[in-house]
Amino acid sequence: MKNGIGKILIGMFALVMLCSVSFASINPKLQLSDYSVSETPAQPGHTVALTLKYKSVEWDNCAERISVQLSASNPFSVQGPDTQYVDGLCFNDTAEKGTFTFLLPVDSLAQSGTYQITAVAGYEKRFSKFSESNVINVRVGGAPSVIASVVSSSPVDIYPGDTAAITLKFHNNGSSRIESAVAVLSASNGIEVKWAGEEQVLGQIQPRASASATFVLEVPKSIKPGNYRLSATLKYASEEGDAQTASFSFELPVKEKADFSASLEEGVVLASGEDKEVELLLTNVGYGEARNLKVRIKPLFPFSTDGTVRYVESLRAGETVKLAYLVHVDKDGTVGQQLASLLVDFEDADGKKFSDSADFSLSVEQKSLEEKLLEYWYVGAVAVVIAVIVGVRRMRKK
Repeated sequence: MKNGIGKILIGMFALVMLCSVSFASINPKLQLSDYSVSETPAQPGHTVALTLKYKSVEWDNCAERISVQLSASNPFSVQGPDTQYVDGLCFNDTAEKGTFTFLLPVDSLAQSGTYQITAVAGYEKRFSKFSESNVINVRVGGAPSVIASVVSSSPVDIYPGDTAAITLKFHNNGSSRIESAVAVLSASNGIEVKWAGEEQVLGQIQPRASASATFVLEVPKSIKPGNYRLSATLKYASEEGDAQTASFSFELPVKEKADFSASLEEGVVLASGEDKEVELLLTNVGYGEARNLKVRIKPLFPFSTDGTVRYVESLRAGETVKLAYLVHVDKDGTVGQQLASLLVDFEDADGKKFSDSADFSLSVEQKSLEEKLLEYWYVGAVAVVIAVIVGVRRMRKK
């Protein structure tokens, strides 16, 4: 009886030992159990720490001569050695022994998005080599960052009375895309933005890219020279859909330039069909000096001239000069105040050439019967001469 029980126990013990041997591991096995990034999302220009935690999952088989190599591509790089080593790692070792930390600088020009980093763990056992590869996704964050500048204006120099087109460039210096961008420009102190172009739709602006908007400005002729402030606003949404606004201001320089008014001396009246010399007053009502002026009357019905051009060496702001012209009025000219104009070609103090005009009015009236008869005095004279000749001949015949 006792011998039988002993044989049974021995058999059970042998079976247990056999099962233990059958479930024993042949090779070690390393696994990446966890990883962490010191900054999530990683910001452009920062250096983040990537921590990898490995463990040996075979309780009876240790991994030996372990190396962990990290492979990173733009916008990441590995600071220092890209490979770290440990002699061995067993199932019961502490977590710290299987921890590997790498420093990853993020390119300052990195765009937002998710990037892959590859970690390869190599290890050995009894001269056999094994490896474990893992792909780690690391997100780069950031936000749009907008700067704006005036890149062109047409004309380059802006004077009172001009209509100018200016182009603004909005540059996204951030690492995140701009969505649904709209540029708005406003002005003050008399300068106006053409209402149809106050808003310009720019749409999407990629990181490190730019978009331009052109606005048309009207500068009043009466405005004083100086610098005038323009305000620009860029309304947009981030990649996450958050509404954002960026505001900017610019100085619009308005340069000084001469401007002119013309008038006729009081009481001067012209009759239709008449040629008459008139004196006109030309005044520089602008803010800059005019030089080398060439002034003529613009041919405009019912007035015409002999093409006379008057020359003025200089006319400072506020000064007036008197100019004389022979003006002919068409015989069919309408009675009353009629519009006329002076054409002025001139230069500023820097020698830049300009053309301008100054309107004035001339009073036209019809000639009286006596004046009309006097115009034909020569007809009467001829008739008298003929009558005298005929009388003399008749007297001779008698």
